[in-house]
Amino acid sequence: MLYKRTWGIFFSMALREEFLNRWAMGLKEMFLLLFLLLSLIINGNGVEGKGSTSLSKEEDMEIERLLKIINKPAVKTIKDGYGQIFSCVDIEKQPAFDHPLLMNHKIQMGPGSLPKVIKDKKASSLGVSLKIGLKDGGCPLGTVPIRRITKEELKRAKSSPNFGKGYPSNAQDPSNDQGKFHFALQSKDKDGDAVFGSRAALNTWQPNILGNQSSSSLVILRDASPPEQTRSIHAGWVVSSALYHNFLPHLSTAWTNDNHQKTGCYDALCPGFVQISRDLPLGIGLHPTSIYDGTQYYIIITVYKDPLSEAWWLLYGDEKKKVGYWPKVLFNSTFADHADVVQWGGIVYNAGVLPWPEMGSGHMPKSNETYRKACYIGGMNLIDKDGVAHPVTRGTPRRIIKSSLCYDFYYDLVVPGENYAVLFGGPASNSC
Repeated sequence: MLYKRTWGIFFSMALREEFLNRWAMGLKEMFLLLFLLLSLIINGNGVEGKGSTSLSKEEDMEIERLLKIINKPAVKTIKDGYGQIFSCVDIEKQPAFDHPLLMNHKIQMGPGSLPKVIKDKKASSLGVSLKIGLKDGGCPLGTVPIRRITKEELKRAKSSPNFGKGYPSNAQDPSNDQGKFHFALQSKDKDGDAVFGSRAALNTWQPNILGNQSSSSLVILRDASPPEQTRSIHAGWVVSSALYHNFLPHLSTAWTNDNHQKTGCYDALCPGFVQISRDLPLGIGLHPTSIYDGTQYYIIITVYKDPLSEAWWLLYGDEKKKVGYWPKVLFNSTFADHADVVQWGGIVYNAGVLPWPEMGSGHMPKSNETYRKACYIGGMNLIDKDGVAHPVTRGTPRRIIKSSLCYDFYYDLVVPGENYAVLFGGPASNSC
């Protein structure tokens, strides 16, 4: 009897192991397929495809099947007023946990501590801080908002293998073409101390773009790896009708572990970013936008490496509202622990048509003009290992511009209420 029971247990264990192995392989194959499609869809600012294309019945059925997998079952759907639809999905079943490295991840509801910001209380305000969020308090308790993927986006990805290129994480080299990107950035390289985050205020604009272009204002943290291996996180606002289906700026992020060759994507639309906030999703529209020589509207972005959870957290506003985080396990090299370089500025993308899009307000920054006429990033801070945000000192960062005929950068400027700041931008142009 013991003999039979022992062999029965053995075969039961063997069958269970075989089942688990097959299940894991199937899950891995599904993840790779989803990752490929989502990378094509979301991994870039613009679109090189030419809209929809006719598909066979089998291809159409395959896309319908993928949509059901990508768009998780929703407890509730919310439309934000700008054409975006967000699904309220179970926080433990959000897309982040389709990533193989996060299958057993324990959700962190907040960092161990928040960074401490040193700010001059006597300074006047630079404008109006945008208070954003989904209506009626957002999603129900236990769920988080995730932007829905449309069938048209999947069709476009299938018809165009070059759908998007992603942000250039290694924009320190202005001679590098970076595949149809132009940028005007200020870069603070590691000078002996590791960087554990950055805080900055970005005024919002609505630059004119075409359907296959984008324009953005960003805070970028990255490591010092060779260009093809750069690990980075980007956060700020992006105008991209291909991605968001309108011409407003949207709260946007991107991440990569290899300069967008095989990993990373925008927002929470491929496995990686863990959404925590119930009413402040990635991709939400930002409105109103700044007025030339008039009222300025801005957002405050903080990307912070929490020493307790060891995750990179995205915080919003003066109140440091917890949006979500990128777990440490997504990154290797030193970026799993700290950043070597922080950059602030604008990036535009163009899929090959003229003119090139506007950056920022569409006006070149000038030293004799006020901060209300160009795109600015103010209150630039570097966060140290103790969680203290230190203002960036004047003159220490270096200026990086590609194609200064189109876009320019002016720094060492004092903006009321935010001390040190930078200005950047430029008009639409055929000469880039």
